[in-house]
Amino acid sequence: MLKQQLLTDLKKAIKDSGFQVTDIVCDISKNSRFGDYSTNIALQLAKQKSVDSKQSSIEIASKIIDSLGGLNYLSKAEVAGGGFINFFINPQVLVDSLDKICNLTETNFQQILTDRKKIMVEFTDPNPFKEFHIGHLFSNTIGESLSRLLEYSGAEVKRANYFGDVGMHVAKSVWGMIFKLEEQNLSLAALEQKPLDGRIQFLADAYVAGSKAFDQETETQEQIKKINLLIYIAAKAYLPKDQSQIDPAKLEQVERLFKKGKEWSLEYFEAIYEKLGTKFDYYYPESIVSEYGLEFVEKHLKEGVFERSDGAVIFPGEKYGLHRRVFINSLGLPTYEAKELGLAVKKYQDYAYDRSIVVTGNEIKEYFQVLITALSKLRSDLASKTTHIPHGMVRMTQGKISSRKGNVLTFEWLFTQVQEKIAGLMKDSDLSSEEKQKVIDIVSIGAIKFSMLKSSPHMDVTFDLEKSVSLQGDSGPYLQYTHARAKSVLKNASYSYKKTAINSNLQEEERQLLMKIDSFEDIAYDAAQNLHPSAVAAYLIDFAKLFNLFYQKYPIIKAEEKSREFRLALTWAVVSVLKLGLYLLGIKAPEKM
Repeated sequence: MLKQQLLTDLKKAIKDSGFQVTDIVCDISKNSRFGDYSTNIALQLAKQKSVDSKQSSIEIASKIIDSLGGLNYLSKAEVAGGGFINFFINPQVLVDSLDKICNLTETNFQQILTDRKKIMVEFTDPNPFKEFHIGHLFSNTIGESLSRLLEYSGAEVKRANYFGDVGMHVAKSVWGMIFKLEEQNLSLAALEQKPLDGRIQFLADAYVAGSKAFDQETETQEQIKKINLLIYIAAKAYLPKDQSQIDPAKLEQVERLFKKGKEWSLEYFEAIYEKLGTKFDYYYPESIVSEYGLEFVEKHLKEGVFERSDGAVIFPGEKYGLHRRVFINSLGLPTYEAKELGLAVKKYQDYAYDRSIVVTGNEIKEYFQVLITALSKLRSDLASKTTHIPHGMVRMTQGKISSRKGNVLTFEWLFTQVQEKIAGLMKDSDLSSEEKQKVIDIVSIGAIKFSMLKSSPHMDVTFDLEKSVSLQGDSGPYLQYTHARAKSVLKNASYSYKKTAINSNLQEEERQLLMKIDSFEDIAYDAAQNLHPSAVAAYLIDFAKLFNLFYQKYPIIKAEEKSREFRLALTWAVVSVLKLGLYLLGIKAPEKM
């Protein structure tokens, strides 16, 4: 991490030179003739009012260089036109950096870093009885990459998944299941014999039917509301004081359908998580946290944080410039807001985190502001540890995703579309059918994830099928193909990495690759601190372009002996960086394509 070391030494030199330290911009030079790093800090200092106006930026730059003294990682530092300072890195330091990255993998990097903070990342959060749509996919993609980046920075990370197994959406689904079973003259036992995808489609159709009926028929609304209460009872999330009005037969029917639908949904989700490379440590169904939320709100009702209104309990958000929100409804049931409070408490009980990161769609950003404000009045310690990462929408030509209307765009749909494109690109591959299918699946996931990670998390994503699978542009498959190309070079050379000397007459592309390799840890660490996987995505594209330019211009295996060993070592480092960088984005790097 040469850049961090250089910035640290520059700050000290500036202070020792009698100047006030300011933000320092230090970038990798585009042309190594002008140094490996350069900074315009002397120009910035010359503009400070506290600096003697007689001192030019060139004089200030000279003072800073004198204060730096001899640093073993620099071969020299010099003042350039206008007062820029150019730094030339000692070639031996670049050799050491190359050696470090060549021995770094996704399984041993935690041994190198020491920031062992405990962090819980909550993401994905699909609701049972609904399909896994591309909004869930976006959340999962961001959350998994953030988890890996934080692990890279040295943190202990636990992945959490919160899902709504109770609530009106479940009640609509269960009503729809009853309706569909009767309409199709189908028994639950017969439905259970269908393959999982058939049962999931049945649940999706049932939810759409329940939602439409709820919107159109007053009588059905009342039926669904009664089912909602029965589901809370079946889930042991609520027990009414007066149970005389509960029909035992209806409760038994609702409980049976509720449990089966939830079981099928969770099995379906797990199959998707396996494809996406996510393994959760904690699962939090609403039925569990409801109890915590209800108790939490009622406990603090007397303190004035919450108020009673028309038989409900509300948080007066308008006092804080926010929306008024209901936390317990007039039936005595906890709302999403109360459940979220219960979730915060339950998560901390399970894992005493230093930080809790919650990834959701940005449509609930304002809702989350209310939640954090309410939590700050009750458990300021938990509120201060919580970071909300709202992400944008995945835009398609059909518009906003809505499982309620029955036009939801699912993960399976998108995955199949991309698979077909990748299969077309690989039709001439000499891989066996089984190997080819594995690579198609890996590259398809890579194409989807990279298209969602190359922009800042808060931005909307317009998924372009053709660009996402391109082997020439800024895409996941382009990076995966570059990795496979470099891996092929090493295999053809029967090469295994061994530390080697750097040729003193480095080509421009070789030196650029060395500098880019050294900056990998800085980029990844900054991405973790700023919670921005897009920084790694942008770095990898630039890095792959550099290697492909080098690959096209210079021989590697057929180079003269001295250059051959160095270039093979450099290629090994390229493989290491691409594989680890892709891993941090949640993407696998196939060895063949």
